Amino acid sequence: MTDLFAFGSAAKSLDADGRYGTAGDLKKTQYVMQLLGFPGDADTLKALIVAGEKGIEIESGILDITQGIEKTKDYLTISPLGITPALKEAHYQVTGDLGIISFIEGRGLGNRLPPRNAALLAEQNYWIDIARAEVAPHVQTIMAEKVLNAMNNDATEMDTEAVDSARQALVAPLNALDSQLADSAFIVGEYCYADVHWTAYIHLLCIAGEQALIDQRDNLSQWWKRIKLHKSFSGQNLIAYNLLPSLEDIKAKKLNDVVITDF
Repeated sequence: MTDLFAFGSAAKSLDADGRYGTAGDLKKTQYVMQLLGFPGDADTLKALIVAGEKGIEIESGILDITQGIEKTKDYLTISPLGITPALKEAHYQVTGDLGIISFIEGRGLGNRLPPRNAALLAEQNYWIDIARAEVAPHVQTIMAEKVLNAMNNDATEMDTEAVDSARQALVAPLNALDSQLADSAFIVGEYCYADVHWTAYIHLLCIAGEQALIDQRDNLSQWWKRIKLHKSFSGQNLIAYNLLPSLEDIKAKKLNDVVITDF
């Protein structure tokens, strides 16, 4: 069996030099984390965003979902159900976007991303539910048809009807978000996990050539500009959006690391 996490600093023993953060004197309870994901996968992007927001260093490895690596025995030893992405710190590992971003939140620096106010917390989760249920499937369809399928060994022609149907299905949730942002800089007021989830999906829509879906909605377009300028939530001189892949990165199967230089 191949240890898919044995890359970067994790190829060395836990007590080896360089297993802590790049600053060397980073708090000694925290190792650089290993992320197995794919640049064209929204859930992977959420992990990068939250790591950037919370000041957590990550070394990224490619889990090539275009070749079905998540279904192999090597990956199923990490996640028996093939849930992606996967994250490891020292002896602990977790899979799936919700588990990963919760772990990064708990290990990260600065204030909590989730709102402390109960009503705002509920509202955050409401907008996360909409993103996951009403947006994610259609973004996946568009990405698969316009980008990812062409990277598969058994590439097929784009299903234009499927893309049109997905595009139409996005009208209602995007309109709802546009209305929500009419009097708010971020989705529930302050930047939170609702913004993280929607950022991942909107980024992939833009990557897939669907920028018009954002540009034709003024409030959503203004929010998107703010997202691209949003400094790290924990105070580092870093903009999490800049960690996200370009179309060229996705085609090259390249995933950025998260490096923090100003703890």
